[in-house]
Amino acid sequence: MRRHYFFIILFVIGSFSCAKDNKYSGYIDENQALLENLNKVKGKQHTYSNDFELLEFREKVDYYAPVSFSEALSSIPSVMRDKINLISQKDLPFTVAQQDANIVTSWNAFNKLVFQVQFSYLENVSGYQTNFKDFFIISITQYPEDPFADEQATLAMEENITGYEKLVLEGTHPLYYKAASGRWPRMFDYYKYIADDKLMDKESTGSSQYYTWYNGLIYKIGFNMNVSATDHEALIRKIILGS
Repeated sequence: MRRHYFFIILFVIGSFSCAKDNKYSGYIDENQALLENLNKVKGKQHTYSNDFELLEFREKVDYYAPVSFSEALSSIPSVMRDKINLISQKDLPFTVAQQDANIVTSWNAFNKLVFQVQFSYLENVSGYQTNFKDFFIISITQYPEDPFADEQATLAMEENITGYEKLVLEGTHPLYYKAASGRWPRMFDYYKYIADDKLMDKESTGSSQYYTWYNGLIYKIGFNMNVSATDHEALIRKIILGS
């Protein structure tokens, strides 16, 4: 009888061990588990900078319905989450009526899941869109290799963009800034969710914008607000560098 109970105990322990080992069974990338509580929706196009074009081509793109900032942060890999420093609504020179986050994923050539997250601070109250109101939108995408590390390649890239001021983010890392000016400011792509259609759409609006790569992430940040009422460059540095 004791021998019988001994084998039962071994079976239970073995089953528990296998359950732990199979936590990510069925996943190609274990980070897929982070997406389990999100609602997948239809999507048309992903966002990227039309000037730098670094993220223009992405494979097997999936879109998820908007969530709160805290939900978004818990649904992305810690290696990404730990590098993001969000600002407070009080840091902005307008009243934020809507604050949402969007997660979009794709797959790279190494069969690894790539996360993009958009954090939106919107003045508009009538829907998930900028609608010619003030806004501040942060788009962050995983990109392990520094695209500006090669000086010659960077110079060639810069020849194809106009109107950007090249600042120094930190060390040798460039921070590109283009102010919204004139009748036709540079267009900024952002995700807009259409709830009735369960569709993540892409829209564009004229805005001031920053672009950079730092510590494995590409930052694309656009805003329309009273730029004289706040130090927007300091806000950008706080988001990227944490100070």
